[in-house]
Amino acid sequence: MIVVVGAGVAGLTAVERLATAGAPVTLLTAGNFGADAISAGNTALAQGGIAAALGPDDSALLHFGDTMLAGAGLVDPAAAEVLTTEGAERVRELLSAGFPADTDAQGKLTFGLEAAHRRARILHAGEDSTGAALSDFLTNRVQQLADDGRVHIIEKAWLTELVVANGRISGVCYTCPTGIQRLATDTVIMATGGYAGLFPTTSSSFASTGHGLLAAARAGAVVADMEFLQFHPTALAKTGDLLSEAVRGAGAVLRDPTGYQFLKEYHTDAELAPRDVVSRASFAVMEAFDSDAVFLDATVIEDRYGSGTLARRFPQLTVMLETHGIDWTRQYVPVAPAAHYCMGGVATDSYARTSIPGLLAAGELASTGVHGANRLASNSLLEGLVFGARAAETAQSFHKDGAWQVGPSLQALMDTAGHVDSCGRGMTKHTRLADLQRLIGKHLGLTRGHEGLVTLLSALDTITHPAADLLRIMATAALARTESRGGHWRADYPNPDPRQNRRTAWRLATTLTNLAQEQDVQRIKENASNVNV
Repeated sequence: MIVVVGAGVAGLTAVERLATAGAPVTLLTAGNFGADAISAGNTALAQGGIAAALGPDDSALLHFGDTMLAGAGLVDPAAAEVLTTEGAERVRELLSAGFPADTDAQGKLTFGLEAAHRRARILHAGEDSTGAALSDFLTNRVQQLADDGRVHIIEKAWLTELVVANGRISGVCYTCPTGIQRLATDTVIMATGGYAGLFPTTSSSFASTGHGLLAAARAGAVVADMEFLQFHPTALAKTGDLLSEAVRGAGAVLRDPTGYQFLKEYHTDAELAPRDVVSRASFAVMEAFDSDAVFLDATVIEDRYGSGTLARRFPQLTVMLETHGIDWTRQYVPVAPAAHYCMGGVATDSYARTSIPGLLAAGELASTGVHGANRLASNSLLEGLVFGARAAETAQSFHKDGAWQVGPSLQALMDTAGHVDSCGRGMTKHTRLADLQRLIGKHLGLTRGHEGLVTLLSALDTITHPAADLLRIMATAALARTESRGGHWRADYPNPDPRQNRRTAWRLATTLTNLAQEQDVQRIKENASNVNV
């Protein structure tokens, strides 16, 4: 039996591929399947669309080039080639299966333009509701397979541990309404998403707390690129509600508190510069004006294309802003950078294999190297489609023959991985998430520095929180990279360093120094009921 954990685009794609091929598959989802935000995660929140080289003036080579450039020198070329070539194929398959992509009056696909893309290649569905449309589409297909008995779905199943025996996956433990359960399996595909939900201001799902990544790290999996976190430049100030990149692609501009269009001073592409550039520029302006926001001016879209354009092109955003009392056809929208996407995750090769035989990872949870130091806009849903399918293919092969040979890029990360000690040695107090978020925002946010990172690492030694080990890995990686690159900005090292033009990898110390953690794991093993599906 193959177990898939997570019901976002990567997990659902893997489940459908496996079930259609006749493989025995069980899906674990933390929420009610297809019925709540916990189940859908960040996939349902994605507004911008799916990047794919399908237009007559586009090519996979051009898409590859844009992906490489946005990644600030750290993109794995082999992974980027897979993403951009197979990505177009996966999207064509999706369209052939009936995915309701937006079209013009003649029935031809329409493509949006987003930052750092040289072509308009962003496929949408329901205008600014692409993620929700994709989530619904894939959920319905998997539900049909479940109704036919080809998929077993376990709802409200929160992963607590990956069980490893003799260096290989042997099962998963999870909590559910009936208690702690253990599921025996030799093949697991992890697709539990990222960890940007830990940050004080975020556009991510509240469920994106990195619990799956932490389970993998505690099981011994190598993680990589943990210092790189993408901040989306246009989230509604103080709330984190996302305003899609597509709004700027349609012509909206960013202004400082005086009304000046400041981005043209920072990059030749101005509003269409890579996200890390726009976020840092916005942060600099906010600091200069002692302001908690810059301002998104979308009135220029109405002026250019006529009254009603914003409501037609961005219906969900229009409604969201109205609930906050903002009429963006007449008013500027206060926006600020918010934690949005994790480039770091469980290190994989281009076939979704991790450093633990039997464990595969796909989607935002995985660090394939395809995003480098900064993800290109709208490559995330595409990544889930491509590497979710690849994970399914690899899982089937491993389930049959047990062979596990990782690719050279992953092997290199495994050979050079540093070690991070587990947190909680002092354990003087339990820390609430809100208090932890203040530490994160202050020391691990958009701008970082040596003193702040050391302070954070010291604080993590004296607190108890499920996310502490994950944050220790992030802070250690951020401290080790003494340069600024992509989604990692060091105020004390503001320039990129060519000598650090390489990915970094880490292992969490395998010996748990935290007695409470040891007791938790032992209790899970003793109390778990073995479930064979």
